[in-house]
Amino acid sequence: MDTLPLPESDDGDVLCYCEWVTRAEVIATIPLVRDVKELRETARVCITCFGCEGDLDDITATYGHLFGTGRPR
Repeated sequence: MDTLPLPESDDGDVLCYCEWVTRAEVIATIPLVRDVKELRETARVCITCFGCEGDLDDITATYGHLFGTGRPR
C-alpha cells in the first residue's frame, strides 16, 4: 500500500465546516472506501451545503488512485 503524505491537521486545515472535517481526515479515508460517494458518506464531508465540493474534487484528483487500496480483499 502507498504511504500517504498527510498534511498537518489543525483548525486551519478544515475542509468541511458543516461537519468540521479536516483535509487529513478525508485523505486518510480514501484508501478505505471505493468511490467519492462512499467517501462523502464515510468521512461526512460535502453532504450538507456542498461548499467544499471544489476542494473535495481537488483532493480526489490528487489521491483518487488510492480508492479502495486499504480495504481487505
